[in-house]
Amino acid sequence: MRTIAKRLEQLVRDLLPVEVMGDAIQYQINRTAGGWVIELVNNAGVAKKPEQPATVDPAAVARVVLRPRGSYREARQWRTDRAFSPGDPIVIDVG
Repeated sequence: MRTIAKRLEQLVRDLLPVEVMGDAIQYQINRTAGGWVIELVNNAGVAKKPEQPATVDPAAVARVVLRPRGSYREARQWRTDRAFSPGDPIVIDVG
């Protein structure tokens, strides 16, 4: 089992276009015609009960840093339309 986990970590380091660091979150990376989309999902503070809508604790914020593994012209946070210039740290708080 340990060997499999180490191999997966190596594949992530070698193949994904961006490193996601910081608080534990769920993420997925999709290729588009113009670049990459990184979706960040914070499951902390989400409570689900049968037959009730999910409740969300607004104080449960995850802070992550995205580190591109190659050069890029621009990074943009879709929800806020915030732009990050190359060389700037890409720090995002995910509610």
